[in-house]
Amino acid sequence: MKTIVAAFSPEPPHDLQQGLLHRKDVRLVAVRSLPELLERLARGADLCLVGPQLDGDNAASISQAVRSSRRSSALPLILVLTSGAPAPAGALQLFDEVIEWPQQATNLYSSLARFLGFAAREHERFPVRAHVFLGSSGDNYLGTTMDLSPDGMLLRTTRVMPFGERLPLRISIPGRPGEISLHGRVVRSDNQTYAPDHAVALRFEGVSEESRHALRDYFIQLSGGRSFRWKMVRSGDKTLIYLSGLLNADVDLTPLKQLRGEVHFHMREFRRISSDSIQTWIDLIRSLTGASKIRLYECPIQFVQQANAISNLLEHTEVVSFFAPYLCPRCGLDEERLIDVRREMYDATGVLQRRAPAASCPGCSGPLVFDDIPERYFMFL
Repeated sequence: MKTIVAAFSPEPPHDLQQGLLHRKDVRLVAVRSLPELLERLARGADLCLVGPQLDGDNAASISQAVRSSRRSSALPLILVLTSGAPAPAGALQLFDEVIEWPQQATNLYSSLARFLGFAAREHERFPVRAHVFLGSSGDNYLGTTMDLSPDGMLLRTTRVMPFGERLPLRISIPGRPGEISLHGRVVRSDNQTYAPDHAVALRFEGVSEESRHALRDYFIQLSGGRSFRWKMVRSGDKTLIYLSGLLNADVDLTPLKQLRGEVHFHMREFRRISSDSIQTWIDLIRSLTGASKIRLYECPIQFVQQANAISNLLEHTEVVSFFAPYLCPRCGLDEERLIDVRREMYDATGVLQRRAPAASCPGCSGPLVFDDIPERYFMFL
């Protein structure tokens, strides 16, 4: 049993408590003042979550007080920024991790797995957009997945779902005929990430063999059906690299590390970087010391989402264009639109504008709605 001490005023976010308390291997202890925190840590703890304020003390003073305690000096400290609170100066030196809640909820649970030795998710989650329906039949639309794996999903929905609720579901997966029927139990929810909609994490339960095989086959195709490949085209002092497939731990990028001059990566067919290969990509870019410029074209949505979560994924590179998610409220069409950074993300005075460019539906010609939070999605620019 691991003990996590949560130091928040007035209390930890409700959805954060839900996400931790559903684990049988965690004991969550909430404290509401610095003296109470120090007293509780003196009795032993495995990790401490700190909010922006604790009674009259700010996050910086809390960290300094905990670090000065001989018994707690090595305790993992994670700063959880709620309600858009800014990080204090030097936060990365004061804390082991800094997490924006709920926007970076996935990062928090990954950090807990790393610091406490929890098992990470059995399966990696993929940013798949699939329509989800409630019940065994009918058109009772429930919402759209923001990510999906063989053992669970993150659902964007207008419905409020209490923690622990068990629901019969049908999932219509893109490119696959028919629907997959299963049950899901609510293990986490928040009402801020996609406000006014709700973000609900569901874990699958009682999955039939038929549905399990359908999910397994789909994810085998999604993750391993296309090996990572590149095509190299030289044009004067420029080298154009066309990437495709999934970058995983088995890929050897050594042949790309000797490139010189301008290097242009075209990524329309690039599926994504697997979680165990993030450093492989970063090492590749850092190795291109002979490149005068490194530009990225047609970055897929999955890559943009990874860049927003991993601060150094885009170091030494320039994003020229990228895809962004749109939705037609009239006909329900999901649309991925290619955005040119220089032409569409800067105003007439040359100032970067992190807002979604206007777009029209190719089906009904009506206006498309940007299907994410602009402040979060365009954060990588």
